[in-house]
Amino acid sequence: MITKIFSTLIACCLSAILSLTLLGAKPQAVSAQTLNLAFPDYTPSPEPELIVGPPGEQFTFTRTGRNTGNRFTMAEALVPPGSGPLPHFHEDYDEWFYFPNGGITLFVDPKHTYSDLSKIPNQTAPGADIELIETKPKSLYYVPRGHVHGFYNNSNIPVQMTFVWAPERITDYFRNTGENVKVFPSDFKIDATRLESFVKDAPIYGIDQSQYFMQYIHTIKPATKATIALDDHVAGLKDLLATPLS
Repeated sequence: MITKIFSTLIACCLSAILSLTLLGAKPQAVSAQTLNLAFPDYTPSPEPELIVGPPGEQFTFTRTGRNTGNRFTMAEALVPPGSGPLPHFHEDYDEWFYFPNGGITLFVDPKHTYSDLSKIPNQTAPGADIELIETKPKSLYYVPRGHVHGFYNNSNIPVQMTFVWAPERITDYFRNTGENVKVFPSDFKIDATRLESFVKDAPIYGIDQSQYFMQYIHTIKPATKATIALDDHVAGLKDLLATPLS
Protein backbone atom coordinates (compact mmCIF):
# COMPACT_ATOMS: atom_id res chain seq x y z
CA MET A 1 0.00 0.00 0.00
CA ILE A 2 2.72 2.48 0.99
CA THR A 3 4.70 1.62 -2.14
CA LYS A 4 1.69 2.44 -4.23
CA ILE A 5 1.27 5.74 -2.39
CA PHE A 6 4.75 6.93 -3.25
CA SER A 7 5.43 5.38 -6.63
CA THR A 8 2.01 5.52 -8.27
CA LEU A 9 0.13 8.27 -6.46
CA ILE A 10 3.03 10.71 -6.36
CA ALA A 11 4.19 10.06 -9.92
CA CYS A 12 0.71 10.10 -11.48
CA CYS A 13 -2.07 11.51 -9.32
CA LEU A 14 -0.16 14.39 -7.80
CA SER A 15 1.06 15.48 -11.21
CA ALA A 16 -2.52 15.50 -12.42
CA ILE A 17 -3.72 17.40 -9.34
CA LEU A 18 -1.09 20.09 -9.78
CA SER A 19 -1.72 20.39 -13.52
CA LEU A 20 -5.48 20.72 -13.10
CA THR A 21 -5.12 23.21 -10.27
CA LEU A 22 -2.82 25.44 -12.31
CA LEU A 23 -4.80 25.12 -15.55
CA GLY A 24 -5.94 28.56 -16.54
CA ALA A 25 -4.67 30.09 -13.28
CA LYS A 26 -0.92 30.56 -13.11
CA PRO A 27 0.66 31.47 -9.77
CA GLN A 28 0.97 35.15 -8.94
CA ALA A 29 4.11 37.05 -9.90
CA VAL A 30 6.90 35.97 -7.61
CA SER A 31 8.91 39.21 -7.43
CA ALA A 32 8.20 39.44 -3.69
CA GLN A 33 9.94 36.15 -2.91
CA THR A 34 13.53 36.03 -1.73
CA LEU A 35 15.03 35.73 -5.19
CA ASN A 36 18.52 36.00 -6.68
CA LEU A 37 19.98 35.03 -3.33
CA ALA A 38 23.38 33.42 -3.15
CA PHE A 39 23.16 30.81 -0.42
CA PRO A 40 24.86 32.19 2.71
CA ASP A 41 28.41 31.08 3.45
CA TYR A 42 28.89 28.35 6.02
CA THR A 43 31.54 25.87 7.12
CA PRO A 44 30.61 22.31 6.08
CA SER A 45 31.56 19.28 8.11
CA PRO A 46 34.73 17.57 6.91
CA GLU A 47 32.84 14.28 7.27
CA PRO A 48 29.40 14.74 5.67
CA GLU A 49 26.78 11.99 5.94
CA LEU A 50 25.38 10.54 2.72
CA ILE A 51 21.86 9.16 3.03
CA VAL A 52 19.46 7.88 0.39
CA GLY A 53 15.88 8.59 1.43
CA PRO A 54 13.17 5.95 0.90
CA PRO A 55 11.63 7.88 -2.05
CA GLY A 56 15.09 8.04 -3.66
CA GLU A 57 16.40 11.49 -2.68
CA GLN A 58 20.18 11.70 -2.29
CA PHE A 59 20.97 13.74 0.83
CA THR A 60 24.43 15.03 1.71
CA PHE A 61 24.18 16.16 5.33
CA THR A 62 26.85 18.86 5.52
CA ARG A 63 25.94 19.91 9.08
CA THR A 64 24.00 18.04 11.75
CA GLY A 65 23.29 18.44 15.44
CA ARG A 66 26.55 16.66 16.14
CA ASN A 67 28.52 19.70 14.99
CA THR A 68 26.03 22.57 15.45
CA GLY A 69 25.26 22.18 19.14
CA ASN A 70 21.84 20.95 17.98
CA ARG A 71 21.01 24.41 16.62
CA PHE A 72 20.28 23.14 13.12
CA THR A 73 20.69 20.41 10.53
CA MET A 74 21.53 21.06 6.89
CA ALA A 75 21.54 18.92 3.76
CA GLU A 76 22.27 19.37 0.09
CA ALA A 77 20.09 17.06 -1.97
CA LEU A 78 19.18 15.74 -5.39
CA VAL A 79 15.47 15.07 -5.75
CA PRO A 80 14.63 12.51 -8.46
CA PRO A 81 11.89 13.07 -11.05
CA GLY A 82 8.41 12.36 -9.74
CA SER A 83 9.51 12.49 -6.11
CA GLY A 84 8.77 14.64 -3.09
CA PRO A 85 7.22 14.32 0.37
CA LEU A 86 3.48 14.14 0.84
CA PRO A 87 1.82 16.92 2.88
CA HIS A 88 3.14 16.98 6.44
CA PHE A 89 4.09 19.32 9.27
CA HIS A 90 6.80 19.54 11.91
CA GLU A 91 5.72 19.87 15.51
CA ASP A 92 8.63 21.89 16.93
CA TYR A 93 11.15 22.90 14.28
CA ASP A 94 11.26 25.22 11.29
CA GLU A 95 12.55 24.65 7.76
CA TRP A 96 14.20 26.61 4.97
CA PHE A 97 14.24 25.48 1.34
CA TYR A 98 16.75 26.83 -1.16
CA PHE A 99 16.54 26.10 -4.89
CA PRO A 100 19.74 26.82 -6.87
CA ASN A 101 17.96 26.18 -10.18
CA GLY A 102 14.26 26.29 -9.25
CA GLY A 103 12.35 23.45 -10.89
CA ILE A 104 10.28 22.28 -7.91
CA THR A 105 6.61 22.83 -7.07
CA LEU A 106 6.49 23.83 -3.41
CA PHE A 107 3.20 23.74 -1.54
CA VAL A 108 2.40 25.25 1.85
CA ASP A 109 -0.55 26.27 4.00
CA PRO A 110 0.44 29.72 5.30
CA LYS A 111 -2.66 30.22 7.47
CA HIS A 112 -3.34 27.16 9.62
CA THR A 113 -0.97 26.24 12.44
CA TYR A 114 -1.12 22.73 13.90
CA SER A 115 0.41 23.15 17.33
CA ASP A 116 1.14 19.50 18.07
CA LEU A 117 0.85 16.04 16.55
CA SER A 118 -2.63 15.50 18.00
CA LYS A 119 -3.92 18.21 15.64
CA ILE A 120 -4.53 16.11 12.54
CA PRO A 121 -5.82 18.07 9.53
CA ASN A 122 -9.25 16.93 8.34
CA GLN A 123 -9.60 14.76 11.46
CA THR A 124 -9.10 16.58 14.75
CA ALA A 125 -8.39 19.97 13.14
CA PRO A 126 -9.43 21.90 10.01
CA GLY A 127 -8.01 20.72 6.71
CA ALA A 128 -5.06 22.52 5.16
CA ASP A 129 -5.54 25.16 2.47
CA ILE A 130 -2.35 24.75 0.48
CA GLU A 131 -0.93 27.21 -2.02
CA LEU A 132 1.36 26.24 -4.89
CA ILE A 133 4.61 28.01 -5.71
CA GLU A 134 6.64 27.27 -8.82
CA THR A 135 10.12 27.83 -7.45
CA LYS A 136 12.64 30.04 -9.22
CA PRO A 137 16.45 29.82 -9.51
CA LYS A 138 18.35 31.07 -6.44
CA SER A 139 15.17 31.29 -4.39
CA LEU A 140 14.65 30.80 -0.67
CA TYR A 141 11.48 29.84 1.19
CA TYR A 142 10.79 29.51 4.91
CA VAL A 143 8.14 27.26 6.47
CA PRO A 144 7.61 27.67 10.22
CA ARG A 145 6.76 24.76 12.48
CA GLY A 146 3.15 23.61 12.49
CA HIS A 147 2.40 24.50 8.85
CA VAL A 148 1.49 21.78 6.35
CA HIS A 149 3.90 21.75 3.43
CA GLY A 150 5.73 19.57 0.92
CA PHE A 151 7.13 19.69 -2.59
CA TYR A 152 7.20 17.77 -5.84
CA ASN A 153 9.66 17.42 -8.69
CA ASN A 154 7.34 17.59 -11.67
CA SER A 155 10.22 17.52 -14.17
CA ASN A 156 12.01 14.63 -15.86
CA ILE A 157 15.43 15.37 -14.35
CA PRO A 158 16.88 15.37 -10.82
CA VAL A 159 16.65 18.77 -9.13
CA GLN A 160 19.06 20.27 -6.59
CA MET A 161 17.79 21.56 -3.26
CA THR A 162 19.24 22.72 0.04
CA PHE A 163 17.43 22.07 3.33
CA VAL A 164 17.95 23.66 6.73
CA TRP A 165 15.97 22.50 9.77
CA ALA A 166 16.15 24.28 13.12
CA PRO A 167 16.54 23.21 15.81
CA GLU A 168 17.99 19.71 15.31
CA ARG A 169 15.55 16.84 15.55
CA ILE A 170 15.15 15.43 12.08
CA THR A 171 18.50 13.82 11.22
CA ASP A 172 17.75 10.51 12.92
CA TYR A 173 14.53 10.31 10.90
CA PHE A 174 16.57 10.09 7.70
CA ARG A 175 19.26 7.92 9.27
CA ASN A 176 16.72 5.37 10.48
CA THR A 177 14.27 5.34 7.57
CA GLY A 178 16.83 5.87 4.80
CA GLU A 179 20.10 4.17 3.87
CA ASN A 180 23.52 5.46 4.85
CA VAL A 181 25.97 5.05 1.96
CA LYS A 182 29.61 5.81 1.20
CA VAL A 183 28.88 6.70 -2.43
CA PHE A 184 25.54 7.51 -4.00
CA PRO A 185 24.17 5.00 -6.55
CA SER A 186 24.18 6.07 -10.18
CA ASP A 187 20.39 5.93 -10.35
CA PHE A 188 17.47 6.83 -8.13
CA LYS A 189 15.40 4.02 -6.68
CA ILE A 190 12.51 3.90 -4.25
CA ASP A 191 13.28 1.55 -1.36
CA ALA A 192 9.89 -0.08 -0.86
CA THR A 193 11.06 -1.83 2.31
CA ARG A 194 11.53 1.52 4.07
CA LEU A 195 8.47 3.43 2.89
CA GLU A 196 6.16 2.13 5.59
CA SER A 197 8.45 3.26 8.40
CA PHE A 198 8.96 6.59 6.62
CA VAL A 199 5.27 7.33 7.32
CA LYS A 200 4.58 5.22 10.41
CA ASP A 201 7.64 6.33 12.42
CA ALA A 202 7.43 10.02 11.51
CA PRO A 203 5.80 11.04 14.85
CA ILE A 204 8.86 9.77 16.73
CA TYR A 205 10.75 12.64 15.10
CA GLY A 206 8.07 15.30 15.53
CA ILE A 207 6.52 14.89 12.08
CA ASP A 208 2.89 14.32 11.16
CA GLN A 209 3.15 12.71 7.71
CA SER A 210 0.06 12.06 5.60
CA GLN A 211 -0.36 8.71 3.83
CA TYR A 212 -1.85 10.05 0.59
CA PHE A 213 -1.85 13.49 -0.99
CA MET A 214 -5.37 14.71 -0.23
CA GLN A 215 -5.61 13.21 3.27
CA TYR A 216 -4.82 16.52 5.02
CA ILE A 217 -5.90 18.89 2.24
CA HIS A 218 -9.03 21.02 2.15
CA THR A 219 -8.27 23.29 -0.81
CA ILE A 220 -5.50 23.87 -3.38
CA LYS A 221 -4.81 27.13 -5.17
CA PRO A 222 -1.91 29.12 -6.66
CA ALA A 223 0.07 31.15 -4.13
CA THR A 224 -1.25 34.61 -3.35
CA LYS A 225 0.84 37.76 -3.34
CA ALA A 226 0.51 37.85 0.44
CA THR A 227 1.98 34.36 0.74
CA ILE A 228 4.96 34.96 -1.52
CA ALA A 229 5.66 38.20 0.35
CA LEU A 230 6.01 36.47 3.72
CA ASP A 231 9.26 36.91 5.62
CA ASP A 232 11.79 34.23 4.71
CA HIS A 233 13.89 34.95 7.83
CA VAL A 234 17.13 35.34 5.92
CA ALA A 235 18.85 36.97 8.90
CA GLY A 236 17.91 34.04 11.12
CA LEU A 237 19.24 31.59 8.55
CA LYS A 238 22.55 33.45 8.28
CA ASP A 239 22.87 33.46 12.06
CA LEU A 240 22.42 29.68 12.18
CA LEU A 241 24.88 29.04 9.38
CA ALA A 242 27.51 31.15 11.15
CA THR A 243 27.56 28.54 13.94
CA PRO A 244 31.16 27.24 14.15
CA LEU A 245 31.86 23.53 13.88
CA SER A 246 31.74 21.87 17.28
